[in-house]
Amino acid sequence: MGFQRKRRRVYQDRRRALPVLFAVLGAILVVNLLASLAYDISALEVILSAKFGAPGFTQVSIPPIGSIIASTHPTPIQLIISLQNVDLDILRSITAAGDQGLGELLVEDIRIEATRVLRVFALKFMALAGLGGIFGVFLLGYRSVIPLARGLMIGLLLSGIMVGLTYTTYDANPFEHPEYRGIVEAAPWMVSLIQESVIKVEELGEQIQLLASNLYTAFQRIEDLKAIGIHDASLTVLHVSDIHNNPIAYDFARQIVSSFPVDFIIDTGDLTDWGTPLEAEIVSRIQQLDVTYVFTSGNHEAPDVLERLRRTENVVMIDNGEQQVHGLRIAGIGDAAAKSISPQPVAIDYLADTARWINTTYGKMERPPHVFGVHNHRIATAIEPGVFPLVLYGHNHKQLIAQHGQTVFINAGTTGAAGIRGLQSKEPIPFSLALLYFRYDEEQKDYKVIAVDGISVQGLEASISLERIFISPAQSLIEEIAPID
Repeated sequence: MGFQRKRRRVYQDRRRALPVLFAVLGAILVVNLLASLAYDISALEVILSAKFGAPGFTQVSIPPIGSIIASTHPTPIQLIISLQNVDLDILRSITAAGDQGLGELLVEDIRIEATRVLRVFALKFMALAGLGGIFGVFLLGYRSVIPLARGLMIGLLLSGIMVGLTYTTYDANPFEHPEYRGIVEAAPWMVSLIQESVIKVEELGEQIQLLASNLYTAFQRIEDLKAIGIHDASLTVLHVSDIHNNPIAYDFARQIVSSFPVDFIIDTGDLTDWGTPLEAEIVSRIQQLDVTYVFTSGNHEAPDVLERLRRTENVVMIDNGEQQVHGLRIAGIGDAAAKSISPQPVAIDYLADTARWINTTYGKMERPPHVFGVHNHRIATAIEPGVFPLVLYGHNHKQLIAQHGQTVFINAGTTGAAGIRGLQSKEPIPFSLALLYFRYDEEQKDYKVIAVDGISVQGLEASISLERIFISPAQSLIEEIAPID
């Protein structure tokens, strides 16, 4: 009899524990499936989601750049904040507001809105856990009000304790040494760069204002260069490179296009920094130039940016193969890193193999392209003299014009002054580009490059320099450009 009573007691204990267990499991299941909601916080559209899981962490995701993860709390709650979209109109109006007081009000509004969103999300999290508790008890076979109410209370109690403990133990300091995934895994400097920019925002703002003012002065001086253009040139081509999201680069290019008879532009890559769809908005600046824009990709591009460029009417892609533009045959090869949304640094051996492939493939041609475009300077400088009349490249942000035998090698430098990194650089980085002059040879029925202008603007100093190289038809060697006064 005692044994039977003991078995009955164990059975009753299990029967009482099962609803609790199923309520907890139901709460976890429903929360993990449904605890996600989209919110608009000022110019940002984000999706907040949370689920039960160990270990607890906070993850900030910026598709397709990747994510940043930090162990911010000990509770088994995984918080995920995913940036879905940025309203560029709102962002533009915020950045255009020069009033410091207005800026502080906007920041305070964002803080208040974010706090409200988190409270609403916490309530939703608890409500879902409560419904999950009911679902678990219902699944066990209980249909009466009291067991279902107990399931509701178990779900609410569980989630309430988790929310409270997460709130009281949350520590954002681990984001100083987070875990990186995706593109940011290969470039964690991005986060420190953003942190440094936030810390120095006032200093950076003053620097940008000074830059804008001085560049305007420099652009006015470009107008004075009209008279020194080569008037007997049949074709004038503008070479830009390494814009790195800097819209001022297109103001610079537009000034050159309006001051010189530019027939088209060749860009040797690194239009953006991380190759995201948000950055692809800078392509609209290319449309506004209203000239043909020939492009070959750099290591900071990605498929989304390249697709946007292909859809742009005045863009001609030369990532692989040959195109004819204004009578010039132009070939090029895109950077291997641009093929992936999570690009990895390309091995030196790969660069050497690519250069050998170019030399072998094009060295056999009787009529090679007039121009070959490639982003990486290591590939460009490994191309054998005589394979092409003209090789254009970029990547290392150092302007250079050199003639080796029958081949002219031109590095435009960085037309965007290396972007935001250029503003923070200890050594000033100039905005630079190159103007190429071609003459049509009636006897040979072909174009020949006759001169190259290297133009650079030191924005913060409002100084401008033009360096001209005349191309000799004879075998010659010019190691570096020589400035002219």
